[in-house]
Amino acid sequence: MRLIEFKSGQQETVRGWLNEPSTPRPHPAIIFAHGFLSTHDEFGDYPQRFCERGYLTLAFDFRGHGASEGMRGLVSEDRLVEDLLHALDYIEFNPGIDNNRIALFGHSLGGGAVLCATVRDARVRAVVAGAVVGRLRDELSNNELSLYRFIDRFNTWQKNFTHRSFYVPYRVSYKDIFADVECRREAERKGFLQGALPADNIPLLMQQDAITCAGNVRVPALIVQGELDKVVKHTSVRAVFDALPGEKELYEVKGSGHSVWTDCKGNEAYEHIAVWMDKYLRS
Repeated sequence: MRLIEFKSGQQETVRGWLNEPSTPRPHPAIIFAHGFLSTHDEFGDYPQRFCERGYLTLAFDFRGHGASEGMRGLVSEDRLVEDLLHALDYIEFNPGIDNNRIALFGHSLGGGAVLCATVRDARVRAVVAGAVVGRLRDELSNNELSLYRFIDRFNTWQKNFTHRSFYVPYRVSYKDIFADVECRREAERKGFLQGALPADNIPLLMQQDAITCAGNVRVPALIVQGELDKVVKHTSVRAVFDALPGEKELYEVKGSGHSVWTDCKGNEAYEHIAVWMDKYLRS
């Protein structure tokens, strides 16, 4: 595993971790895209395990997250997709990969981003989206929407004086994303979740729409959801799946929470996903 860097957006540095197998080149490749206010650490050992299986893997932190540059926590669908397209540019020139066998693997808001990036880039030949957010605005109650609209107006007003974004506490905690207590404690030790988001995100995220992107995906897609997910509604995940027009599978991980990859059923989920990935990238 080695640290890599590439530029995205306003020439901000994105950092990631590249794993290349010891098996003969060229390799199929997987790019991992984490969720909202998180980092690549939420995938646990999946990048390494896929590498041991013969895949070149890249797990990176989106701008504003983890080790990457950028305003902390600033997110929009376009920003996420832009980072993914630059990640594809980066690995395309790696002599170790087969450019005809590249997959994207995203989680939560990153799951929506990989679907949208797949639509925009023909280099992607398969896509996995876990706990995928269909439309973020549909995840919020009317009271929450009203509150966020008020915060957005307040943020616009106060930036006239401070020129800084107002930060709002993140409503999702480790307790919300894990079904298993020990897995939650391990995640807390790693500390990959940010505790607050800039109010600048509010109007940007209200435009997020993975369902429309899903309707234009033309490669095999695996949609994954945790049976006990408390963060993303099952109806949201199902709406994304139903919108997919091509070859697709919906896989529910029994007994798992939102953070499927590092929750109690992570090993079981890995085996299922790896077999699916082999079918489309190694056969």
